[in-house]
Amino acid sequence: MDIGEGFPDDRALLKFATSANICCGAHAGDEALMASTINICRAKGIRFGVHPGYPDRATMGRRSIDEDHQKEYLDSIFLQLRRFAQYAKPAYIKPHGAFYNDTAVPLVEGWDLDEAGKQGYQAGGIFLSHHIGVHSLAMMLRVYRVPLMGLAGTTHEAVASRSKQRFFREGFADRAYREDGTLAPRSEPNSVLEDVNEIREQVLRLAPQVDTICLHGDTPGCLEFAELVKCTLLEAGYGVGN
Repeated sequence: MDIGEGFPDDRALLKFATSANICCGAHAGDEALMASTINICRAKGIRFGVHPGYPDRATMGRRSIDEDHQKEYLDSIFLQLRRFAQYAKPAYIKPHGAFYNDTAVPLVEGWDLDEAGKQGYQAGGIFLSHHIGVHSLAMMLRVYRVPLMGLAGTTHEAVASRSKQRFFREGFADRAYREDGTLAPRSEPNSVLEDVNEIREQVLRLAPQVDTICLHGDTPGCLEFAELVKCTLLEAGYGVGN
């Protein structure tokens, strides 16, 4: 669950959550809400990760970074992680919004995730460095030594491999996908799923391919959908737990 952003169902969603991606107070919410959400998750025994996003509150961190804001936004991402770490060590890092999408670039055909140290490593590193935020994300993994939760088959997986950190493959119950496996931009029609049958079908399609399934706390009907996702997984024989 993506929570701690100040939406009314945040606390109720934790009834169904096994992992909580906690906002750091930059793209939404505030530091006090971040700290209280951490404490609630601790009390309930829910695994929680840090969920940093661009400090663009007008779009809730969902507008892709532009050249004029690169330093400001990426400096903020590091500050958010330092602030979070003062309260607790996260179980993983999961980028938010445009920071997630900017760093989830489909890998080129023939990419070898185990190529570190082999011929071709340098060329691969150059490919990664061409995409905004990817280098910063790699630095975060190396500094904090925690897993990355992200989109399989993209630079997320490559960064985790190169940083020698575990990778949690994430799927989305309430978001539409493009043909290349990345998320459809929210600016496109029907990019946020709100039909129970569509969500159920997507969960069943994704379940064999991922380690965790995400639901957003600001999706209309998210509380109903959270129960639907959990029941769908259990009825299909999948384990649901930390």
